[in-house]
Amino acid sequence: MFRDILVAIDPSATAQRALDRAGELALALNARLTVISVAPEVTGSAYRAPVDLASLRREVERETDLLLRDAVDRLPSDLPVTTVLKHGNAGDRIVEQVEAGRHDLLVMGSRGRGRVATNLLGSVAAHVFFHSHVAMLVIQPDDD
Repeated sequence: MFRDILVAIDPSATAQRALDRAGELALALNARLTVISVAPEVTGSAYRAPVDLASLRREVERETDLLLRDAVDRLPSDLPVTTVLKHGNAGDRIVEQVEAGRHDLLVMGSRGRGRVATNLLGSVAAHVFFHSHVAMLVIQPDDD
């Protein structure tokens, strides 16, 4: 059975549901749980905007770190949790973590955009599915 679960989170409600399911699974299976969140890169073209890029990058990292800390607080206190904060493309960083951490299950949410939007905008879950060889539990959005 699964011994080392990775759950990928972002601020979405579906990702929060994925976190809850991953925590339940880890407890039930007496498995390790790692929570990953990826801070998006501030694009190089942002230099044209009248903003302090270093400050913007720090803010993005701070928000991602806060997301991870809130995730740990949301999980049962008797569940040992490791957090991982990465930077860059979410799909690429999640695939890297799956391999580096030797995880045997990945839990993540799906935005449920539909086929056309996914083809145009991309899908992190689809990227991970096609670029890693780990079992995945994809949590779909609520119907409401």
